Amino acid sequence: MKHGASAASALALLFLATAAAAGGPRVVVVDDGVRVRREGPDLDRAITRGHALGGADRPIELAALRGEVVAIQVFIEAGDTPLDAVTVELAPPRAPVRVDRFIESYVEITARSRNDRHAGESLGWTPSSRPPDEDVLGAVPDALVPVEHAPSWLPYPLRIQPRSRGAIWIDVEVPTSTPPGPYTTELVVTHAGGALSRLPVVLDVASAELPYRATSFLAYYEPRNLVQRIGALEPAEKQLFQLLHRHHVDALGSIRSEADLERLRPALTGALYTNEHGYTGPGEGIPKAAVTLGAYGTLGDPHPDKLRAIEALVPKIPDVIEDIFLYAIDEQCESPRGPTWRSLLARSLAQKRVRVAHSCAEDPRHQKVDLVLLPSQTFQQDAALGTRDQGRDVWVYNGKLPHSGPLMLDAPATSLLADAWIAATRPTGRWFLWETTFWNDSNRGGRGPIDPFIVAETFHNDDGDSALGDGVLVYPGKQMGRFAHHSAGFDGVFPSMRLKLLRRGIQDAGYLALARSAHPVEADAITTRLLPRALDEVDLDEATPFPTDAAAYTAAREALRALIPEDARLDRRQTAAVLDAGRAARQMTQKPLFRGKTRLVVAFATLAFVATALAGWLVRRTRRRAS
Repeated sequence: MKHGASAASALALLFLATAAAAGGPRVVVVDDGVRVRREGPDLDRAITRGHALGGADRPIELAALRGEVVAIQVFIEAGDTPLDAVTVELAPPRAPVRVDRFIESYVEITARSRNDRHAGESLGWTPSSRPPDEDVLGAVPDALVPVEHAPSWLPYPLRIQPRSRGAIWIDVEVPTSTPPGPYTTELVVTHAGGALSRLPVVLDVASAELPYRATSFLAYYEPRNLVQRIGALEPAEKQLFQLLHRHHVDALGSIRSEADLERLRPALTGALYTNEHGYTGPGEGIPKAAVTLGAYGTLGDPHPDKLRAIEALVPKIPDVIEDIFLYAIDEQCESPRGPTWRSLLARSLAQKRVRVAHSCAEDPRHQKVDLVLLPSQTFQQDAALGTRDQGRDVWVYNGKLPHSGPLMLDAPATSLLADAWIAATRPTGRWFLWETTFWNDSNRGGRGPIDPFIVAETFHNDDGDSALGDGVLVYPGKQMGRFAHHSAGFDGVFPSMRLKLLRRGIQDAGYLALARSAHPVEADAITTRLLPRALDEVDLDEATPFPTDAAAYTAAREALRALIPEDARLDRRQTAAVLDAGRAARQMTQKPLFRGKTRLVVAFATLAFVATALAGWLVRRTRRRAS
């Protein structure tokens, strides 16, 4: 997606200043990388930072590969009087593209994610990397409600109060069958009084094809949450799987019984993502990458009877599933459950396909399980590679600044976008997101069910943590019981802006694979400039070293696009091989012996040692001379 030149931005600012002085409305189109609050200076800052698209003198320019989804945000700001019956229409160009429109729903943030016992810290960041309050306090958008499911409390057409904003998010999906070339259309914004804006749009479709799911993200969900909030598991679960799949993310299903296996079978085979099941979009027919047996330790302690049940289930799991892991226990490193399950499975034929896993922040090389889920802040690249050399594996889960982007709503909007770039350039394995439907705050120390459209604080625990938006990557389309008055009446879930930005990052990983397949040195140089350090390359007490403004990621994407050959196409194995080669090259060329401030400490210690040794040698030499 292309940005306007500085001259166009200046013209836009001049127009906006005139409109504001006259007390009139304005329409501004920006890219998908920024989060603009309902009131305040965010929109003007987005313009000055180059996120505005189009203007009075040129069209909105969108660039896409075949198989890609590009997105824009249309902001309508009222002047001194309200705006009624506001509509935003993007006519489909003369190409087989799909256009989806969403209303941006705002939630009020009055307090930050935090820990009551450690000032400035939270589950999402250290004190040194804490995002500033002025960027997130106020009415912040996240939930995206399709215009066709707009409820009475979030109506479409929009009604916008004086000196306030409304926003429409637009996805433009370019199928792989789309012929390359430029396509023109028009963005039209109207209100009760007539047209507000008519802006030409040019969609430039390249001949190259974007790989599907270039990096692997697994998003867990709790089926019980769907039942309790929406009223039934089906069709909500099916729609959740398809929604995440459309965003290149795998819903992580948990299997404990034959009934679970049969219910999830269409997702496991890939049939769920075909026309037969009403799916059109990215990754048609591609099955899930992974499935878990007994998520979060729900299988309990090992027992021969449970092993026999697993042995009956595993042969029925389709062979196309790449990873089957028994999730023995969560964040209890000292527990014997994982090693005991591993010992029990070692005597079974099931161990050929099943790996025993647990989540634990300690060195994976010394953990007696097959797969360790490490939080990003303790992920050590050398330790991960060493564990893989032993025939076991390590994945990352969640995120925390300054090492990687967190899931929190009051973190930078680019957090999950950055995580996908980190996954594409570092040996993270699959990236596990702990929850997507955490609407009930049911953790130990939690405060019970919340309406996520109204309440920003979604997570509490008995360690003093409060977190905004944590575990909520999708929003309930229907709400039963105490929140029924705030329901959209849809038997499924709605996406978040954070999910959209994660998709953007995963698509960018596909850009990297295509560019690197032809120009590895140049592509690697682009990623190194963008992400000089991440994960264990970063010290706990420093600020975040990678960009938090989407403009840097957009510039890197455009640079990669320029390297992609015409008609370029990679299958999944080729994509993985190209990115793995890039990760290995990076380890070889940029791997420091020590990282961050540790390097300085070691350097000073080495200099001190050398100085001491040299001084001793001089003293001994002087004594020899004197004698």
